[in-house]
Amino acid sequence: MKNKINIIKYRYIDHLSDIGIEFYGSTLPELFENAAAGMFSIMCDLKLIKPMEKKIIKVTGENTGYEDLLISWLEKLIYLYEVSSMLFSEFRVIEIKEKSGKNILEAEISGEKIDLRRHKISAAVKAATYHKLEIKKNRADNNWKGKVIFDV
Repeated sequence: MKNKINIIKYRYIDHLSDIGIEFYGSTLPELFENAAAGMFSIMCDLKLIKPMEKKIIKVTGENTGYEDLLISWLEKLIYLYEVSSMLFSEFRVIEIKEKSGKNILEAEISGEKIDLRRHKISAAVKAATYHKLEIKKNRADNNWKGKVIFDV
Protein backbone atom coordinates (compact mmCIF):
# COMPACT_ATOMS: atom_id res chain seq x y z
CA MET A 1 0.00 0.00 0.00
CA LYS A 2 1.34 3.42 -0.97
CA ASN A 3 1.78 6.09 1.67
CA LYS A 4 -0.54 8.97 0.98
CA ILE A 5 1.30 12.28 0.92
CA ASN A 6 -0.59 15.03 2.70
CA ILE A 7 -0.39 18.12 0.51
CA ILE A 8 -1.69 21.39 1.91
CA LYS A 9 -4.44 22.75 -0.35
CA TYR A 10 -5.18 25.94 1.59
CA ARG A 11 -4.71 27.57 4.96
CA TYR A 12 -6.46 30.38 6.81
CA ILE A 13 -4.65 33.67 7.24
CA ASP A 14 -5.22 36.36 9.84
CA HIS A 15 -7.06 39.52 8.87
CA LEU A 16 -8.48 42.20 11.17
CA SER A 17 -12.19 42.01 10.37
CA ASP A 18 -12.51 39.49 7.56
CA ILE A 19 -11.22 36.00 6.74
CA GLY A 20 -8.49 35.17 4.28
CA ILE A 21 -6.92 32.07 2.79
CA GLU A 22 -3.69 31.17 1.08
CA PHE A 23 -4.20 28.38 -1.42
CA TYR A 24 -1.86 26.22 -3.44
CA GLY A 25 -1.77 24.06 -6.54
CA SER A 26 0.68 22.21 -8.74
CA THR A 27 -1.37 23.45 -11.73
CA LEU A 28 -3.48 26.54 -12.35
CA PRO A 29 -6.74 24.52 -12.41
CA GLU A 30 -5.80 22.88 -9.10
CA LEU A 31 -5.08 26.33 -7.63
CA PHE A 32 -8.62 27.48 -8.52
CA GLU A 33 -10.15 24.25 -7.18
CA ASN A 34 -8.33 24.67 -3.86
CA ALA A 35 -9.38 28.33 -3.59
CA ALA A 36 -13.02 27.24 -3.92
CA ALA A 37 -12.59 24.44 -1.37
CA GLY A 38 -10.92 26.85 1.03
CA MET A 39 -13.75 29.35 0.66
CA PHE A 40 -16.47 26.76 1.33
CA SER A 41 -14.49 25.35 4.28
CA ILE A 42 -14.88 28.78 5.90
CA MET A 43 -18.66 28.32 5.68
CA CYS A 44 -19.07 24.66 6.61
CA ASP A 45 -17.12 21.45 7.22
CA LEU A 46 -16.58 20.09 3.69
CA LYS A 47 -16.84 16.49 4.95
CA LEU A 48 -20.51 17.11 5.76
CA ILE A 49 -21.39 18.27 2.23
CA LYS A 50 -22.43 15.42 -0.04
CA PRO A 51 -21.69 15.83 -3.78
CA MET A 52 -25.28 14.95 -4.75
CA GLU A 53 -25.93 17.58 -7.42
CA LYS A 54 -23.51 18.57 -10.19
CA LYS A 55 -23.41 21.88 -12.06
CA ILE A 56 -21.29 23.02 -14.97
CA ILE A 57 -20.35 26.67 -14.72
CA LYS A 58 -18.39 29.07 -16.89
CA VAL A 59 -16.90 32.42 -15.83
CA THR A 60 -14.76 35.03 -17.53
CA GLY A 61 -12.22 37.55 -16.34
CA GLU A 62 -9.97 40.18 -17.83
CA ASN A 63 -6.78 38.86 -19.37
CA THR A 64 -4.50 40.93 -17.12
CA GLY A 65 -3.37 37.97 -15.03
CA TYR A 66 -5.53 35.39 -13.31
CA GLU A 67 -6.69 37.49 -10.34
CA ASP A 68 -9.81 38.83 -12.09
CA LEU A 69 -10.75 35.31 -13.18
CA LEU A 70 -10.33 34.08 -9.59
CA ILE A 71 -12.69 36.77 -8.27
CA SER A 72 -15.25 35.91 -10.99
CA TRP A 73 -14.97 32.20 -10.07
CA LEU A 74 -15.40 32.74 -6.34
CA GLU A 75 -18.20 35.31 -6.80
CA LYS A 76 -20.10 32.86 -9.05
CA LEU A 77 -19.83 30.21 -6.32
CA ILE A 78 -21.05 32.68 -3.68
CA TYR A 79 -23.95 33.62 -5.97
CA LEU A 80 -24.93 29.94 -6.38
CA TYR A 81 -24.66 29.42 -2.61
CA GLU A 82 -26.99 32.36 -1.95
CA VAL A 83 -29.51 31.93 -4.78
CA SER A 84 -29.69 28.12 -4.81
CA SER A 85 -29.18 27.59 -1.06
CA MET A 86 -26.44 25.11 -1.89
CA LEU A 87 -23.10 24.20 -0.40
CA PHE A 88 -20.39 22.73 -2.61
CA SER A 89 -17.59 20.34 -1.68
CA GLU A 90 -16.11 19.14 -4.96
CA PHE A 91 -14.61 21.37 -7.62
CA ARG A 92 -13.10 20.22 -10.92
CA VAL A 93 -11.79 22.87 -13.27
CA ILE A 94 -12.25 21.45 -16.74
CA GLU A 95 -10.42 24.19 -18.59
CA ILE A 96 -8.83 27.61 -18.24
CA LYS A 97 -8.19 29.30 -21.56
CA GLU A 98 -7.70 32.70 -23.13
CA LYS A 99 -10.06 33.83 -25.89
CA SER A 100 -10.68 37.26 -27.39
CA GLY A 101 -8.73 39.07 -24.67
CA LYS A 102 -10.56 37.29 -21.82
CA ASN A 103 -9.64 34.44 -19.51
CA ILE A 104 -12.34 31.76 -19.40
CA LEU A 105 -12.81 29.07 -16.76
CA GLU A 106 -15.16 26.12 -17.13
CA ALA A 107 -15.72 23.82 -14.17
CA GLU A 108 -17.90 21.10 -12.71
CA ILE A 109 -18.95 21.63 -9.12
CA SER A 110 -20.81 19.25 -6.84
CA GLY A 111 -22.76 19.78 -3.66
CA GLU A 112 -26.18 19.71 -2.07
CA LYS A 113 -28.95 21.90 -0.72
CA ILE A 114 -28.29 23.33 2.70
CA ASP A 115 -29.73 21.15 5.46
CA LEU A 116 -29.34 22.99 8.77
CA ARG A 117 -29.75 19.72 10.67
CA ARG A 118 -26.43 18.55 9.18
CA HIS A 119 -24.69 21.71 7.95
CA LYS A 120 -23.54 24.10 10.64
CA ILE A 121 -22.83 27.36 8.82
CA SER A 122 -19.90 28.83 10.73
CA ALA A 123 -19.50 32.02 8.64
CA ALA A 124 -21.36 33.42 5.67
CA VAL A 125 -18.94 34.62 3.00
CA LYS A 126 -20.43 37.73 1.39
CA ALA A 127 -17.76 38.49 -1.22
CA ALA A 128 -14.25 37.78 -2.46
CA THR A 129 -12.24 41.01 -2.47
CA TYR A 130 -9.35 42.46 -4.43
CA HIS A 131 -7.68 43.50 -1.14
CA LYS A 132 -4.25 41.77 -0.96
CA LEU A 133 -5.33 39.49 -3.82
CA GLU A 134 -2.48 37.67 -5.52
CA ILE A 135 -1.66 34.70 -7.69
CA LYS A 136 1.96 33.72 -8.27
CA LYS A 137 3.81 30.90 -9.95
CA ASN A 138 7.01 29.83 -8.21
CA ARG A 139 9.73 29.62 -10.85
CA ALA A 140 11.80 27.18 -8.77
CA ASP A 141 9.20 24.39 -8.53
CA ASN A 142 6.47 25.55 -10.99
CA ASN A 143 3.83 25.39 -8.23
CA TRP A 144 1.15 28.05 -7.83
CA LYS A 145 0.19 30.06 -4.74
CA GLY A 146 -2.62 32.53 -4.19
CA LYS A 147 -4.13 34.72 -1.52
CA VAL A 148 -7.64 36.15 -1.16
CA ILE A 149 -9.54 37.99 1.57
CA PHE A 150 -13.29 37.47 1.98
CA ASP A 151 -15.91 39.84 3.37
CA VAL A 152 -17.90 37.93 5.99
